Amino acid sequence: MNHEQRNLIQRVHDAGIRLKIDGDHLTYRGPKGALTPDLRVALADWKLDLLYEYHERAGILQYDANMPRDEAEVRAANHIHIVPNAQPQPIGSLPETGEE
Repeated sequence: MNHEQRNLIQRVHDAGIRLKIDGDHLTYRGPKGALTPDLRVALADWKLDLLYEYHERAGILQYDANMPRDEAEVRAANHIHIVPNAQPQPIGSLPETGEE
């Protein structure tokens, strides 16, 4: 994750938004109106990178560290500051292209 991406995640976190990866979907939970159009576009643009980093890190932990997949996913999620899959269903999702 590069500096620009970390700043984006921090901006999202500061807005009270919690991101979650559910399979190949990036979803969110947060206060109404917190996900501004600018944040939505930035997250949509970065979605594939975020998904890749999450799945890659979880796979490395699972296979190289012999960690159960559930634990590997939680640790991968924590590393990139998103909510692990075990959390409640989110209220919305981000389309890949930034369009709804």
